Amino acid sequence: MKAKAEQIALIEAPAEDSGSLKSWALVELFGHQRIVGYLSQQTFGTGVLFRVDVPDLLKDGKAVREGFTRYFGLSSIYSITPVSESVVRELLPSIDGAPTRPMSLKSYASDDDY
Repeated sequence: MKAKAEQIALIEAPAEDSGSLKSWALVELFGHQRIVGYLSQQTFGTGVLFRVDVPDLLKDGKAVREGFTRYFGLSSIYSITPVSESVVRELLPSIDGAPTRPMSLKSYASDDDY
């Protein structure tokens, strides 16, 4: 009976948590942004940021959009949904996740406006 109780205790014991998250994921950010890729944590001094490695977007075996890496602070993340790599690759065409391109204010205002 003791062996049976030990087996049950092993089954019910929670898995040891390393405190480090590493998974393919859909990450939703404040500001209605989404990004998909391989999520991990990276320490910079005493701070920790979430790192998302977005893979290349492939079409017919060729990269149509190069992969990239972005870092986020915890306060900018609304939710993290772990998914499989195949789901990430399925979502890649519709979720760009790339940082916006800088725009010049000069393109919106001419010198005549001032």
